[in-house]
Amino acid sequence: MPQCDTSLRELVTKWFGLSDMPHLRITRLHCPGVDCGCVRAELTTSARPLAIVFFRHQAGCWRLFPPSPTRRR
Repeated sequence: MPQCDTSLRELVTKWFGLSDMPHLRITRLHCPGVDCGCVRAELTTSARPLAIVFFRHQAGCWRLFPPSPTRRR
């Protein structure tokens, strides 16, 4: 089972840095076909917009990749 000790805030800080935190916009997304939560973090002050989507997995972990689809038996 994956280790889930990193919060969403810690991941956003890791990828954007503390100095960019006041300039970030966090938006909750609905991702069709993905049975989890997802949020989009967008840096609004850069010359070009920079956005990263984070996915919440069933175990409660936040990752940069979507969870594997559940298989039906």
